[in-house]
Amino acid sequence: MTKTLYLILILSLFQGKFIHAQEKWTLERCIEYAVANNLDVRDRELQSEMNEEYFKQSKRNLLPYVSLSGGGSNSFGKSLDYDTYEYTNTSRIYSSFNLSTGVDIFRGFIRQNTISLRKMNHLAGIEDEKMQKYNIAFSVMEAYYNTVYFKGLMEIVAEQIELSRLNVEQAKRHIALGLKAKSDLLEMESALAKEEVVYIQTENSYKGALLDLKQTMNITPDEDFDIEYTSTGDELSGVDSTTPSAIFNKALDFYPTVKAGELRKEAAQKELAIAKGYLWPSLSLSGGYSSYFSKIKGNTNTETFSNQIKNNASQSISLSLSVPIFEKLAYRSDIKRAQLNYLQAETQAEKTSQQLFNEITQNYQDLESYNAEYTQLEKQVDFAQIAYEVSEKKMEQGLISVIELYSSKNTLAQAKSDLLRTKLQYTIKKKTIDFYLGEPLPGISLINLN
Repeated sequence: MTKTLYLILILSLFQGKFIHAQEKWTLERCIEYAVANNLDVRDRELQSEMNEEYFKQSKRNLLPYVSLSGGGSNSFGKSLDYDTYEYTNTSRIYSSFNLSTGVDIFRGFIRQNTISLRKMNHLAGIEDEKMQKYNIAFSVMEAYYNTVYFKGLMEIVAEQIELSRLNVEQAKRHIALGLKAKSDLLEMESALAKEEVVYIQTENSYKGALLDLKQTMNITPDEDFDIEYTSTGDELSGVDSTTPSAIFNKALDFYPTVKAGELRKEAAQKELAIAKGYLWPSLSLSGGYSSYFSKIKGNTNTETFSNQIKNNASQSISLSLSVPIFEKLAYRSDIKRAQLNYLQAETQAEKTSQQLFNEITQNYQDLESYNAEYTQLEKQVDFAQIAYEVSEKKMEQGLISVIELYSSKNTLAQAKSDLLRTKLQYTIKKKTIDFYLGEPLPGISLINLN
């Protein structure tokens, strides 16, 4: 009974591995895995945590400081007794402690502006993290559809090979009946061999595309991996009646690079305020409490520890005002550099917005082009299919040569290949435009990133 249960367990484990190995990866799952396992994303997340800690500590810096210090010593050896002017051997124990506290009352709003600066840097880092995840998603999507394309191309070539084999078999029957010359068969077999070479080349391209997808997802090359090929892209729905400007205005509400640029511009503004803050006077309040205990070994008249601590105690409170008068113009130089840094951040933010608008315009034009191209390619495939069927009949009747037949067949294969390529390119551009409009990418939710 135990052996039976053990055998069932082993078989179930192998079956689970087999099912896992045969599972197809969708685009959404590929993107989710890539984002979750990308080391650059992990590095960004750690940087975001670090920026958050800087921000939190800048707020804590508003609190007063409190410190407690103490010390003790034991001195022994000869010492001069100033009452008798004689050297005596003594041993003295001495201990002290000090409690101090202080708080900045005014420092030119430097700490408040530092809090805002750290907050802007933290939020900008979060936007950078989002953008990195989006870039990975787009990279995976391109690699995914590139793999789908070569897989579809393999199917098209395989279909052409099958047609060529049927033609070869038909030619053999016609030769046996004396209806065709043997030279026609040789030409068909030569064309079939070329198509088989094309299939091998296409298969190698497919393997290369699949390897590229694995590397983009950070999957080891030798891992068993296959993607879902049932969908060869989105159905073409035409180009929405919108404009690049309208899409751009939508993207400005959430696009991470633009938001990060604006946040860094605000951070540069806070840096300028901090630099100006050092020109202001600073006012701080501090206080302290200290006492000590001392005892000479052998002296029986020494006060007790508690009495000495009480009697030797001292308190202090101070108010400090510091006014910068001349610092070798260092503060003025810091202000100038901060102003230039702000202008750089402002320029970079404008440049980012301009690049985004150009990207949207280019993607929108590409989407229109692929949509129009696809419509014409559909017609071309239909006409090429009809032309090939006509050529087959003419070939059976001996009205055209083998070369003309295969030229018609190659035209059909090329039309199907172009149709598949255009559809996948349209799909990528459509998802890109949808992303600019605020729709989530497969595998990445805009809500989850906020």
